[in-house]
Amino acid sequence: MIKNKNSIWLVEIPRLCLIIFFVYQVIAMLTYSGGTLFNNGNLGYSFTRNFLSDLGRYASFSMENNFFSCLFFNMSLILAGGLFIMFYINVRYIFVGYKYTYILFFGTVFGILGGISLIGVGLTPSDLYLSLHDFFAKWLFRCFFIASICYSLVIYYSDIFDTKYALSYILFAFSILFYIVISEFGPSPTESELSLTFQVVAQKIILIIMFISIYIQTWGIEKIRE
Repeated sequence: MIKNKNSIWLVEIPRLCLIIFFVYQVIAMLTYSGGTLFNNGNLGYSFTRNFLSDLGRYASFSMENNFFSCLFFNMSLILAGGLFIMFYINVRYIFVGYKYTYILFFGTVFGILGGISLIGVGLTPSDLYLSLHDFFAKWLFRCFFIASICYSLVIYYSDIFDTKYALSYILFAFSILFYIVISEFGPSPTESELSLTFQVVAQKIILIIMFISIYIQTWGIEKIRE
């Protein structure tokens, strides 16, 4: 069983942060100053032509000041990164005394590294620090993939959670893997507008799956806490 002092980082705070993250993303989209990779004159934010990281640019593709969008988007990533760090620090206590200690350890380490990478993305706008931004963005998904695989195994083989929660984590893991494959071997977003749309939509799909997975996990944790 997990103590209430730990569960606040696993249930209440994640749910609150999901709401704040969503609100900040909406504000960032509404205040985005415009432009896409292929159309500098595009008005506002395009859900199918702009990556989420475009919101965090210091200057948008229209070459206008993007202060408010940059502020809210990057704050949302820093908030989410801090949440993931605290989540993985505390979730391991659920499995104290159970087997698979090494798998749990690696899952926790890579979960924390994923949170750090998320913060790194928020601190490195792509138009100012492109190489660092790409580095953190790349390792963000790789770290969370490893963490989700490790925790999928631990959840599945433990008798704490119902199997459905392990399956949701496995779905999350393979969704990340699918996105990694698309981003690495799929069409480059700089090739054409169609390729850009493909990559942009794939990114948003994995984000939606991530949100759903996190929320499902809070349900499972809520059922087992004291």
